[in-house]
Amino acid sequence: MKYQLQILLFVLLCTVGKVDASSLYDYGLSLKSHTVPGVERTTLYLDDNQPFSIKNDFIISFQMYVRAGEPDFGSILHLHTNTNQFIRFSFVAGEERHFPALVLNEGIVNINSPIEREKWLDVSLHLRLKDNVIEVDYDNKKISAMAPLQGVKSLTASFGQMQQYLADVAPIDLRNITITQDGKQIHEWKLWKHNDDVCYDEIEEAVARAVHPLWLIDNHIEWKLIHQAKIPGKLNIAFNVREALFYLVKSQSIDILDENGVHQKEVTIRGGYPAVESPNHLIYDTLSNRLVSYFPKKGTISSFSFDTEKWSNEVRNTEEASNYNHARAFNPADSSFYFFGGYGFYQYRNDLYRMKSGSGKVEQIEYERPLYPRYSAAMAVVGDELYIFGGRGNKYGKQELSTHYYWGLCAINLKTKQSRIVWQKDKPKADGTIMASSMYFEPSDSTFYAVSTNKGGVLWKISMKDSVYTEVSKPIYNESTYQDCDFSLYTSPSHGKLFLVLDKILSNHTHDVAIYSINMPLVNEMDIRQSTAEEDTGSCWYIYVIGIILLVLGGFVFYRLKCKNKKEEAPAPKKVAENPAMTETGNTQKQPEPTEYKAASRREIMQDTEPVFTETMNYYDRSRASISLLGCFNVRDKDGNDITSNFTPRLKHMLILLILHTEKNSQGILASKTTEILWPDKEETAARNNRNVNLRKLRVLLESIGDMEVMIENNFLRIKWGTDVFCDYHTLIACTKQFEQEKSEELLNRILELLLYGPLLPNTILDWLDDFKDDYSSYSIDLLKNLLDIEISRNHQDMIIRLADIMFLHDPLNEEALAAKCSVLVAQGKKGIARNLYDRFCKEYHDSMGETYKVPFGDL
Repeated sequence: MKYQLQILLFVLLCTVGKVDASSLYDYGLSLKSHTVPGVERTTLYLDDNQPFSIKNDFIISFQMYVRAGEPDFGSILHLHTNTNQFIRFSFVAGEERHFPALVLNEGIVNINSPIEREKWLDVSLHLRLKDNVIEVDYDNKKISAMAPLQGVKSLTASFGQMQQYLADVAPIDLRNITITQDGKQIHEWKLWKHNDDVCYDEIEEAVARAVHPLWLIDNHIEWKLIHQAKIPGKLNIAFNVREALFYLVKSQSIDILDENGVHQKEVTIRGGYPAVESPNHLIYDTLSNRLVSYFPKKGTISSFSFDTEKWSNEVRNTEEASNYNHARAFNPADSSFYFFGGYGFYQYRNDLYRMKSGSGKVEQIEYERPLYPRYSAAMAVVGDELYIFGGRGNKYGKQELSTHYYWGLCAINLKTKQSRIVWQKDKPKADGTIMASSMYFEPSDSTFYAVSTNKGGVLWKISMKDSVYTEVSKPIYNESTYQDCDFSLYTSPSHGKLFLVLDKILSNHTHDVAIYSINMPLVNEMDIRQSTAEEDTGSCWYIYVIGIILLVLGGFVFYRLKCKNKKEEAPAPKKVAENPAMTETGNTQKQPEPTEYKAASRREIMQDTEPVFTETMNYYDRSRASISLLGCFNVRDKDGNDITSNFTPRLKHMLILLILHTEKNSQGILASKTTEILWPDKEETAARNNRNVNLRKLRVLLESIGDMEVMIENNFLRIKWGTDVFCDYHTLIACTKQFEQEKSEELLNRILELLLYGPLLPNTILDWLDDFKDDYSSYSIDLLKNLLDIEISRNHQDMIIRLADIMFLHDPLNEEALAAKCSVLVAQGKKGIARNLYDRFCKEYHDSMGETYKVPFGDL
């Protein structure tokens, strides 16, 4: 509960910008130390190893955390003066224990204080040049030492390993480094946000560059392998949520691992047998502090007591299980474990079982409208309902029949014993993935976290309300072959972590076990990437790009007006012909004909167009009477109220379907085709009835938006637009079609304003929608590419960067945009920024494509 409140507080405060989000995450730089070879240990260079100038005083302060499990010996901080003196802060060896110490050239001054582990400590070194004194404050323990500081005018600062010095590095984590020169703080490196091996300071954006870095914040986006082993024979794995302990249960013994995968204890099994010897049939009951083996087929259990070191069953059960890879969840409301589905004896299951803590048995729960049989689904309890996502199986549960993957969220009400489909997708492109057996529910935004086998293991964030799921972790890429698998996700809120157990059972019956952890709260990778203010103007388009565009356009307006005043005899600018598809408020009046996405015709149009961007006004208003499909799905009624949530997933999909097909074909879409897409699994009569009911609901909502309606003509459904409703996608189609006939500045600026809204429905995942998204993306990129070619030929650098940024918005891996923007930045003397942009592009390219970007930076 405490952890959930912390997450809720984080969401609320970050929304209004009142909190430093870093306070909720583990952050800092972990210096790789004794556990890796000397050449792989970490170095951190402050200000890219450039010297800091000093007149009188120099203070460097930082926080450090001494890790357990490694020798507390080694280098921490190195200061190298222009007089070739070395001032170091290190952990040094003593007779009985080690000490923090100030190392001055050939001398050592110990700080008589114990080295405390697993605690953030404040440390500072103060150089007083006039007094020839160095003061050290180590966790409020202060010492001072005389040193020959006359002649010192500058110094460099680095942490960790230093070349041509001892290879030993102290096992510490480092954060919040500050530099104060002559009474003024000039740098602050939090070591939180970073860009690969670089972190910028908060004051002057100076670079702190790490060699062999290990950033702690990355543990919130990357799965960390904490244990790996190959174990022969029988194996079952359970997890203690309260203590974050793993139990690897073998035939004769139990290995206990902690949250870091470190072996804590081995327990000998002195008697008894589990309920079944098959994997994936074991849990740890925190209420009774016992391991419980369960056998749904017979309804029996066997518990293991750590006091007697025995299983409760005295008779060995050699039967095979019939519920392999079933879904599992614990319901605290009734202190019961629930199990659903699974596979065994050539059949897929849809049975639901309950095992109440301390009851000694497993009972089957009958429920109405049984879900289709499946295995390897994910399950969680929310309120009175079990939510089940994904899985593989078929309608009849027969292995002889073809199987498919379920892409939807189902629910079973534990009180009414009725099931329902919350939402479902139809045949997505990302086919062929199964899920870990459990999900974690986050109440602050009504989402589930589940792990898919896609890319060898990746964490998904799944919406409870809509058919949207997104990757929120980097993939594991653990994709080796196996014969069977126990794939389990565990959550320990008290330890702030999610754990993934991947037990691959090979053909020789060996278990290839890998255990991973990821820290919570989870964080988006883009939120922890750091760049300078100049880079932010290009990469953080969602914050700055509109302001840049207004400044650029304003400059053009000023220039044009100035030129006009100087040329009294110049003819007045040609008036832009009124757009017949626009009203004065920027809304469409006439239904456009279908627009064909043809790059060739666009290139012909753009080659003889003089794109001078002189307008600074915003043409469109999405704050009322609007339907937004670009950048997000959002609906506002005529009074400006956000009514997006009034659209159920089915109504939302129906509205999108009608809008897109109306723009593609002026007749719209056949009513029968609408039914087929939205209700593929229902019989014709039932599907038609559902369609008519939802059409009535949709018409009511559309009336609240403004003058628009759904028309039925010749068995076709289409949207009829009025004059007071704005739809960005509909308006963009109208503008681009008119632009083919009338090449005007106003139309071009209207189109760019609409393109700036973003991609088509990026957070809505529907199989039939993919073609529309691809067409829109291709059209947008080709149009922007043609404009970019023109601006490159004219060397309009500001406009090149503007267009490149919009291209990145629609295609983050666009190579033309990368080359154009890097070329401009290099020409402007910003080679470092260009290099960082290139490096970030290469990393994203590798993460997305699985291969290295082959164009060298020098060839751009």
